[in-house]
Amino acid sequence: MRQLFAAALAFAWMLGPEATTAFAGEPPPAPGPAAAIEAPAPPKLVVVWPTFTPAGDEASPTPLHRPTPLEEPLATRAQELDATLRDATQDLGFVLDLADAGPAPGHLRDLDMVARAGRARPGEPTGTGTWVVSARLEALGSDSFLLRLVVVAPNSKELRARVDIVKGANISLRGLVLLRDLLSPELAPPVGATSLGRPDSAAAAGLATPSRSPGRAVFATNGALFGGYVGYSVVRSTGTNDPRVLYPLVTLGAAVGIGGAFLAAEEWDIGTGDAWFLSAGAWWGAGAGLLLAQGTNAQPAAGPYAWGIGGGLAGVALGTLAVSQSRIDDGDALLTHSGAALGMWVGSLVELGYRGTTSVTPSTGAGFGSAIGLVGAGATSVFVSIAPSRVLLLDLGAGLGSMAGAAVCSPLIFSDLTGSNTTAPKTRLFLAGTLAGTAVGGTAAWLLTRDAPPKKSAWLDGMPTAGVIGESQTPTGRVPAYGVQYAGAF
Repeated sequence: MRQLFAAALAFAWMLGPEATTAFAGEPPPAPGPAAAIEAPAPPKLVVVWPTFTPAGDEASPTPLHRPTPLEEPLATRAQELDATLRDATQDLGFVLDLADAGPAPGHLRDLDMVARAGRARPGEPTGTGTWVVSARLEALGSDSFLLRLVVVAPNSKELRARVDIVKGANISLRGLVLLRDLLSPELAPPVGATSLGRPDSAAAAGLATPSRSPGRAVFATNGALFGGYVGYSVVRSTGTNDPRVLYPLVTLGAAVGIGGAFLAAEEWDIGTGDAWFLSAGAWWGAGAGLLLAQGTNAQPAAGPYAWGIGGGLAGVALGTLAVSQSRIDDGDALLTHSGAALGMWVGSLVELGYRGTTSVTPSTGAGFGSAIGLVGAGATSVFVSIAPSRVLLLDLGAGLGSMAGAAVCSPLIFSDLTGSNTTAPKTRLFLAGTLAGTAVGGTAAWLLTRDAPPKKSAWLDGMPTAGVIGESQTPTGRVPAYGVQYAGAF
């Protein structure tokens, strides 16, 4: 008996510890991770609907539809966005359903998206569902577009949406960022914001890391120059120009200006538009103060310098208030500079017309004009968005108009070489013609640079084509059919 028991133990030991455990009456251990067979994860199906327009949340007389070729450049931007979204979904690990070409007209509402998200692809188990992505795009003018991206998860009744205003060249990149946020929330951290409340989802998605305060260099340079000007004005206001005092104070003012600029750039996110906007307030404000002091013969001799410092500080204060309330881009900053320059030009013409001569320096009119133009253009830039190229075209139109007006009216004051026939009424007519030319040129440039509304037919929405419109099957092969056709919605 003992020999039989020993032989059984030896046989169990040869089989290994698992057999020994089983022999002892204990249940066998569960198979380890290496022995487990993992089931393949089901594919993440996604449907990308074509881009529709309009995208606003307000009631619109135009129904939701795909952009037509008559709605350029909206149609081209929509096609670019469609291609980007389809490629991006596959890059994110989703399986794109190419068989779904989009909903039928009239079935573009949110409930239709929810219904599509609960319907599986043919051949898939019932209840699988699919992701649904729908982009909406609307033209706002000045190459700006309203982008709205809506996503519905499989078998979900919740709509995830992101809305943003983007430039035409950035639509595809911005759509990619928003899509990644909506489809992969676990991959993208919560969308952050800069110190001025501006969205920073590009950095959150890991696609781009915008630098903080990109306008730091411009801001610091203008701060150093304005600080040096303040130091120079302080010395000159005392009635002396001793270099032993002048140079140290100019250096100290520049150091204080550049130091304050860097501290402000560290505390707030200063863009290039913000920096140039604040520089407009400083320099045009100081110039307006100096011109007004010179035109009014400010006394004592320190008057012009004190007026310049006061005007510059007032311009910086107003600019800081505007920057803290609204986003300022490069176009807004350029508009502010342009408005101040145009105001100085118009103010000079008005004063010369009042005096009836062109032989004096119109300091008072230039000072008041630049101040009014600075404040008016700066306030306008807070409420409107304009491209820098359009501002330059407006300046070009106003300049060419003033030159044309002056050329037409030049016989009034250049009737002879001596100018003996020049009188105050003729001078006023010449200046009025120049001012009228400025207004006409600027207005024409504004009208010509507007974004024209899409042209639509009164009763048809389509486009005619000519050429090969079909083919016919003949005994010798296929023969193309030539003709003219009209494709569109009647």
